[in-house]
Amino acid sequence: MKEEAKRRIKLGCAAAGALAAAVLIATCPIPGLSYQATAVLGILIMAIVWWITGVLPEFVTAVVMAVLFVVVAGISVGATFSTFASSTWWLLLSAFTLGVGMKTSGLMRRIALAIVRKFPRTFRCQVIAQLVTGTVLGPLIPSLAVKGAMLAPLAMSIGDELGYERQGKRATGLFAAMLVGIRTVAPTIVSASVTGYALMATLPADVQEQFNMASWFVAALPWLVVVLALNYFLIMGMYGRGKKAGSGSETVGAPGNAQSLKQSSRGGTDLSDNQPIPDGLGPLSVVEKRMLAIILVTVVLWATEPFHHISAMAVGLAAFVFMFVLKVIDVPAFKSGVNWTSLLFIGIALGLGSVFAEAGLNDWVMQTCGPAFQALAGNPYLLVLGIGVITVVLRFLIVSEVAYLNLLMAFLVPMAASVGVNPWVLGFSAYALVIAWFAKYQSPIYLAAFYAVDGKMAKHSELAKYCGVYLATCLAGLVVCVPYWQWMGLL
Repeated sequence: MKEEAKRRIKLGCAAAGALAAAVLIATCPIPGLSYQATAVLGILIMAIVWWITGVLPEFVTAVVMAVLFVVVAGISVGATFSTFASSTWWLLLSAFTLGVGMKTSGLMRRIALAIVRKFPRTFRCQVIAQLVTGTVLGPLIPSLAVKGAMLAPLAMSIGDELGYERQGKRATGLFAAMLVGIRTVAPTIVSASVTGYALMATLPADVQEQFNMASWFVAALPWLVVVLALNYFLIMGMYGRGKKAGSGSETVGAPGNAQSLKQSSRGGTDLSDNQPIPDGLGPLSVVEKRMLAIILVTVVLWATEPFHHISAMAVGLAAFVFMFVLKVIDVPAFKSGVNWTSLLFIGIALGLGSVFAEAGLNDWVMQTCGPAFQALAGNPYLLVLGIGVITVVLRFLIVSEVAYLNLLMAFLVPMAASVGVNPWVLGFSAYALVIAWFAKYQSPIYLAAFYAVDGKMAKHSELAKYCGVYLATCLAGLVVCVPYWQWMGLL
């Protein structure tokens, strides 16, 4: 009876989502929007309802949405499926495969144990480890999505080794710390993300000369410190207390032998903090050495891309090939290890940016919100907070971070000159809040990290709640920066 009731609820939700889309498309009540743009909005609303209620598997709903974009809204096939022809999707494929290689070779578990041994076996110290790892790696790899795809499986391995129940509080906290560490450093160091380079390009030439790599970091440093510190305390407060994997309160421990490791990863045992971490993995195997060489060369080439100009995608695909050539992975491991349904979902979701641009939704959004930006210009605190809040709202509609910042800066740069504000402050205020993962389609880094572990480490509903917390800390960081920027003469 329960299953039948659930089936009826899903069918009702499916019908409600489709009806809402049909009504919106048929009546076209939104001034300034074409039929095509309205149809895109209606179809997206239907898809969101279906995703929330689980009417169909996520990737199937994404395919339905894409087909309707083409058939009903008249969006071109090229725009709808643009991500699959982009470097981003192929880079993610290579990153996912690197994760498979690290896992099957045993290198992932060895690194996880090394991190656990390096830091004290407490949840507090493991959260610090994730924040530090993401922050240090930030400037080395320009793709946030790749860092998410690589570090999420590592974080889950660490949680497994420590006996954290998957999708429990502490596993969720570890995932949040990993995500915060990777993302927070991005707005402060230009090389940490391609979005930083895109934002730099929108600034006037004289402002670009003023903000080189070092001066950009100095201006953004207080924000970085405040956001990292607040998130550390909030993660500890929200997730520091949890249930033990399989019993009472979740006490952090380290596995003491092979059997306990196996039980811990399945959530059946939580071991004493006094037990030693096993050092019996032995020397690196031949396969581990090959995988280690591949990953080191790949990361070095990614980090030095500005010097050799070999694209990150080319480097990633070269690593992909060498894993097969050196027999680190084989075809069966590739087929079973890579989450193909997730890659399909990611490809369609990231294509929303091109769909919205073709439908004219991006321009309409910015024209509609222009007066709101003008009204905030008189007060520096309201200005940075307003840009941040509006950014969070508009990112539900303008999916591409780069596209959003380009559109926003096209409007804000002239306004900045008229009110005596440095355009960098406005751009940074938007960049600080441009990340959001309330809905999965909003963030490539979140999609990559979440599906790199197949959603097994933490529930999206819990992570979506933490998204609001994280964005609040980003706003707090902007408030703290206002007097600092005034002292620097930027406001």
